[in-house]
Formats: sequence, structure tokens, C-alpha cells
Amino acid sequence: MHPHQLERDSDRGFEPTVDEHLRLGRFIAALDQASESELRQIAKMMAQQVLMTYPAAMRWLAKEAARNLGGGAWREEASERLLEALQSPANEGRSYE
Repeated sequence: MHPHQLERDSDRGFEPTVDEHLRLGRFIAALDQASESELRQIAKMMAQQVLMTYPAAMRWLAKEAARNLGGGAWREEASERLLEALQSPANEGRSYE
């Protein structure tokens, strides 16, 4: 990753950067030159990343984000108290959108 990518300065969500497009192009060019056994090995490595590593990383990141936002893991009683507070008569007619 380059030290400064102009594309990263704006909030574009999941839109790929120019550098990521270039890396994809180089990767595809390398695939076009790969042998069948190399392609099988690459497919196995990519399957492990997509099917195992990325979902595990996303779960970990989601838990870390929740812990950072909430100060810790939510316990069931905390969730119930929050639900009761939101459903209390004092909150009737409020919009949370």
C-alpha cells in the first residue's frame, strides 16, 4: 500500500482505489501466463481466503467494533434493559430514525 492514496481521503465506502484496480490487472495478466497446476494452487489459496480467512476476520472486526463502541460485550440483561427503556411510556411517540 502506498503511503498516501488520494482516493482514501474521501469517504467512498467500499469503492476500490486506482491502485487496487492496477493490482487486479497485474494479477489477471499473471493468471493468463500461469500453468494449470499453478492455477489450481492459486484457486485453493483464494478459496481458503474467501471461505475461511475473510469471514473470520470480519467476525473479529465486528466484535472489536462493538467492544469499542459499547465499552465491552453486551450481556443479555443489558440488552433487555435497553429494550425496556426504549419501550417505556416516556419514549412513546419518539422517532429513532
